[in-house]
Amino acid sequence: MIKTQGFKRFPAIRCWIKHLLEGRYVNEDKTLLTIFGKAKRVRFVATIIEKREVMATKLSNDDNSFDEEGGPDLRFEMDLDDGTGLIRAIIWRADLEKYRKFEKGDIVDIVGLIRYWNGYVSISPEIINKVQDSNFILLRDVDIIKKIRSGGTQEIPDILDEEIQINEISEDIDVDILFSEGDSEEIDELKENVYSLIENYSLEGNGIKFNDLKKILKISEEKLRGYIRDLEMESRIYQSQENIYQSY
Repeated sequence: MIKTQGFKRFPAIRCWIKHLLEGRYVNEDKTLLTIFGKAKRVRFVATIIEKREVMATKLSNDDNSFDEEGGPDLRFEMDLDDGTGLIRAIIWRADLEKYRKFEKGDIVDIVGLIRYWNGYVSISPEIINKVQDSNFILLRDVDIIKKIRSGGTQEIPDILDEEIQINEISEDIDVDILFSEGDSEEIDELKENVYSLIENYSLEGNGIKFNDLKKILKISEEKLRGYIRDLEMESRIYQSQENIYQSY
């Protein structure tokens, strides 16, 4: 009798975004160690605070991501906030018509796989549904709180640095698509300038207004918002009041 090996689907752990950001990634089995145990698939409710449609073209002959030479690769990105943290959801080779119904400000229930790249956790969504009933959010929060209070958590074990592959790249992601050579140094330097200004003003305890940042740095509003969004995703800054930013 021939034995067939079944496909193992990992359960989706219900959590808040902070539990993912506080987790430790283990490259060996590509799991995230959280207070709820090992996680590969998660489920959470969050608000879309930003969305983007990105088109990239084939940059290398070694890139097998496209069916046609020089063909486009489309991805849909959402920055998500559940009140405990920020995380980015990325849908690769997306059918954009399917996702354009999701708008900034929508509350969504997401089931997705954990991805880890360049030291940051992101989500590869499998299921996205709009949340219409506010009671749904309350019940989800109650479920997580009950799990924590009932002792359904554990300490995240310490692991050696070498066990964490900081530059781990998902097989779904081609780094050449994300960054073109020659641009990264300029972008990093500008972002660090934004962070340094916010950090300096934070030392005085007041933070700095968005418009003041824009005047000092003399960059476009779109670029500045992009850098601020990235710094928030990296948990390096936060918005203490509307359009006033401080560093942690």
